[in-house]
Amino acid sequence: MKKRWLPFVVICCIIFIVGCNSEDKQAEDKQIEDDQTEEKEMDDQVDEKETEDKEEIEENEGDTQDAEQDISGKLIINEEENKLEIQAESNLVPETEVEIKVYERPFISLRTSIPNGEDVIATVQEDGSFEADYEVDSDFFHTYNGQYVEVDLEVKPDKTGNKITEAYGETGELFAGPFVYENELFDMEYQLYAPVYLLIGEDETKYVIEAPNRDDVPDDYGDTDIWLEAEVVDNDHRYMYVEGKSNIVEGTNIFGRYFSDEEEHFAQETHGNKMYVEPDGTFFLPVAYDTITDAGFIELRSAPLNRHRTPNKIHEMYGDDYEKLSGDIVKQVDDHQEILLTIDAESIGIEPPKDSFITEEDGELKIQMPDEVLFDFDKSDLKSDAKNTLEDVIAILEGLEDDTKIEINGHTDNQGEADYNLGLSEDRAQEVEDYVTKNGKIDHLEIDRHGYGETKPIESNESEEGREKNRRVEIVIENMDE
Repeated sequence: MKKRWLPFVVICCIIFIVGCNSEDKQAEDKQIEDDQTEEKEMDDQVDEKETEDKEEIEENEGDTQDAEQDISGKLIINEEENKLEIQAESNLVPETEVEIKVYERPFISLRTSIPNGEDVIATVQEDGSFEADYEVDSDFFHTYNGQYVEVDLEVKPDKTGNKITEAYGETGELFAGPFVYENELFDMEYQLYAPVYLLIGEDETKYVIEAPNRDDVPDDYGDTDIWLEAEVVDNDHRYMYVEGKSNIVEGTNIFGRYFSDEEEHFAQETHGNKMYVEPDGTFFLPVAYDTITDAGFIELRSAPLNRHRTPNKIHEMYGDDYEKLSGDIVKQVDDHQEILLTIDAESIGIEPPKDSFITEEDGELKIQMPDEVLFDFDKSDLKSDAKNTLEDVIAILEGLEDDTKIEINGHTDNQGEADYNLGLSEDRAQEVEDYVTKNGKIDHLEIDRHGYGETKPIESNESEEGREKNRRVEIVIENMDE
């Protein structure tokens, strides 16, 4: 009996084993099939994502080429490492080169560049960012202490036929937006230009890189019947700042000078200052001055032979001698015409002391007395003629309100040892304080005294003219507006 059932049992076991193996095989095949399906789906997703990314890149590149160019960021003064650091973002085409240049005395017609030793170029990365370090000489911050310098970020046309040329054109004619400026070296070209103005030696070490605000272009922009509106919108101890609007074409040189009165034939700052008319017909011009006077005024002018940024276009439109121009502010001067406008500069109602200067910023007055008026060379004893100036100073101080804070500060140029100059400036400030307190009724004032030596120049020490202005005693009167 047992023997008869044995084959049946064996057959059942075999069937069971085969069935199990078949199910395992099916499950394994199904798992492989599922894995292959999942892998294919992942591959499809990757392909889809790559396609989307490629389309987005192509779309963004198209947007970058068609959109206005945008640049933003910051410029950091790193005095410890003797460099200027630029950190910026943009929508510029990757691999675009941004050239960095630095100029001294930026508002002078014949400004000069500060050499770095090699061209400083920042290359735009895939995300639009770019960075650059402009390394300066070890004495840069000492040499330009107290002065403005201009740092330019420039993108010029690329004629090599690469994708930069395709994006912006061989002459930059496809550039767009508020950073675009016309420029004629030989033929007309367009470039992106972002200037940043730094005042070396101030507490401010970070400056913003941003797009200028543009007004609507006047309806009669480029007309030869010229009009110009301008006013002084601010001032500090160095400049009066003029804002203007006109129908004068972009690139025209506007020259500004401050005169003490109508009888004065020479401006206070003989060099004058210049800026170019912006693409929307506006301009912003700092005008240097020595002292504010009751009858002072600013003269704005543009002449045919000025150093215009687009001279060929301007002479074609206005004539080589501006002979095509007309309007109330167009004047005949010798054998040519000029654009000429005078604007009043607000007086502070205080007459400067004899042989001295008064400047103003946000209600703070500075009476600046040159050392040659007060002292002999390398001396700290007052000259006999110094009392004529100091008596005028005393008259101003006696008229101030109670508890007005004043400072008496001594300054020198950078000739000689720094420690010696510091001591000399302290002694001279002390001598002036002793005189005004002894000879004037100024007990109602809060008086502080400092000697700064050569550390706070107001002009470059590279010239005798600048050193002469730096040798001075200042009386600072705070909060005159209050």
